[in-house]
Amino acid sequence: MAATGKALLIEYELEFLELKLSELKAYIEDTPFSSLKDRMQKRGSVNICVATKEVQRKDLTQALKDYAEILRTVDAMRTREDKKKIAVRGDEDLGSQAKQYLEKRQRS
Repeated sequence: MAATGKALLIEYELEFLELKLSELKAYIEDTPFSSLKDRMQKRGSVNICVATKEVQRKDLTQALKDYAEILRTVDAMRTREDKKKIAVRGDEDLGSQAKQYLEKRQRS
């Protein structure tokens, strides 16, 4: 049975969010708080502080908050999608007519 366009779009969005979640997790793991140092860059003969430890820590803390928020969103979307699935005996999918019948029956 072919999936509807909306279901495919939601599945694509979930995959995208999960990919971004894994990238953010890798960034957080690669940047521990204990290894933060002021980032200096040489401009001509003068060293300039590009990012202080405090700014980097704030960014990392924000990344952790973003990670938790995205994780909650993905979990909520997965839960909502699982609730939409109709329980069918065995590992079979419903045919289109049976699915339409059940959707119409649930609305009324």
